[in-house]
Amino acid sequence: MLLAINPEWQTRAREEVQEICQGQMPDADMIQKKKVLTMVIYESLRLYPPAPLISRESFEDLKFGNINNPKGLNVWTMFLTLHYDQDIWGPDAHDFKPERFANGISGSCKHPHVSLPFGASACICLGQHFAMSELKILLSLLLSNFSFSLSPKYRDSLVLTVTFRPEHGVNLTMRKL
Repeated sequence: MLLAINPEWQTRAREEVQEICQGQMPDADMIQKKKVLTMVIYESLRLYPPAPLISRESFEDLKFGNINNPKGLNVWTMFLTLHYDQDIWGPDAHDFKPERFANGISGSCKHPHVSLPFGASACICLGQHFAMSELKILLSLLLSNFSFSLSPKYRDSLVLTVTFRPEHGVNLTMRKL
């Protein structure tokens, strides 16, 4: 959806895929070289994280600065609160700007540890590398064969359940290249 409404990034990602893959099926070496596609994926996950929140329980009394966390306290963190914070990401925090990730996650914002598309610390998603590889392969194949734009039937409506999802799906108009 984000590439459909940002054709300049769709073009950049397609050019990168064509340059690296040269009409071949993406392999592990090609996947590693896709910097533009990686930036697009990270920015998409920032704007639309797959999970709405993360919860952590204190197993002992902890103190963070002036904040006391007693044993048993559950701390809930909404990803969107962090991912859309203008103090962290800048005044354009609500905009699709993959160039934020030109220097990786660590160079993306003032506090890179708040980019949490796959969770954090000991509870990080075990499948994050596999998921990133799958996304790069899928997007490479789509970009190699199609251009896409939002369908006039598309209705923007994000639903919060166990995951974030579009209530009415994402209707795209696909054109074979």
